[in-house]
Amino acid sequence: MEQNTPAVLGPVERMVRPAALPVPRLQLRWAAAEPNARNFEWACHYELVIPLDEYDIRREDYDDGDGNCTKGPPWAVIPMKPPSLRGSIQTPCQAGDGTRYYDPPYRDGAHAQWDAKVLGNPPIYVIAPDGTAFLRA
Repeated sequence: MEQNTPAVLGPVERMVRPAALPVPRLQLRWAAAEPNARNFEWACHYELVIPLDEYDIRREDYDDGDGNCTKGPPWAVIPMKPPSLRGSIQTPCQAGDGTRYYDPPYRDGAHAQWDAKVLGNPPIYVIAPDGTAFLRA
């Protein structure tokens, strides 16, 4: 797994390439929020990612009008709860000076740590809106 360790990150954080993420894992994935009543700009999706075996029916993807089946990815992303919203013009995982960091929502970050303990300690990642992933050790 290729890893970069920027000096601005703390000792429990590492920035990694998204293609190198392990499965299973817990992830806190940031994206632009859907329009909402409070005009929050960002949504964080708290998800469990699990591996799927070759013959798992959840990998089947019927993507054409003829009903032909193709294989999807060898993992499933399971939402743990509805997204948390954040109101900020600052992009998650990025400071005003451009430095990058592990940036979980407060409650979801705590829940991920507690859930990891009961799930056998899978890694926890925060994924920035641009796809950059930050590992919490």
